[in-house]
Amino acid sequence: AIVISPPDAFPDEQKIVTRLFDAGLSRFHLRKPEWTPARLREWVGALPRRHHAKLVVHAQPAVVSELRLGGLHLRTGQPHPGNWPQDIPVSQSCHSFGELTIYARHRAYAMLGPVFPSISKRDYTPQRTPEEYAVIINQWRTEVGTCPLLALGGLTPENIPRARALGFDGFAVVGSVWEADDPVEGFKRLRDAWTRK
Repeated sequence: AIVISPPDAFPDEQKIVTRLFDAGLSRFHLRKPEWTPARLREWVGALPRRHHAKLVVHAQPAVVSELRLGGLHLRTGQPHPGNWPQDIPVSQSCHSFGELTIYARHRAYAMLGPVFPSISKRDYTPQRTPEEYAVIINQWRTEVGTCPLLALGGLTPENIPRARALGFDGFAVVGSVWEADDPVEGFKRLRDAWTRK
């Protein structure tokens, strides 16, 4: 399970992220597309250092390598940084089998979606059916199969079992956590729904 930050500042965000880690979250993605590297460094500096190894920053390799964080996440089409440290994982966002084969062959994991209509991005709607995603996942595992695929987009406690049934290895969420009355409880509901038999 991965929780992705809201794109803008959120009240007490680092405290909430700490609570998420305490509740069992293993990886948090810091995605602030409009923020400068200096502002990202400031955000990271306010998070307890013990959690830095679980923190992945989007699209800012210099920040990740300088602060020795837990990973770098690349946007679709963003090139792999040169001379990247072997011990810092790189993940990727993808929307199709073609993008997976181009960008995700040597990634620690890839996010694939949107699987369902997005909760946090109103204009982020699926370009294919859930069943088509199942075909992509099967084709990926059969022909390439080099990294886990995480479901992204519109995941709720009600539909997350369907994403698991489609063959995804895990999930990444924004809206169901940050738009919940209590983000930590929102995360727990998703996690419990994913693991429920």
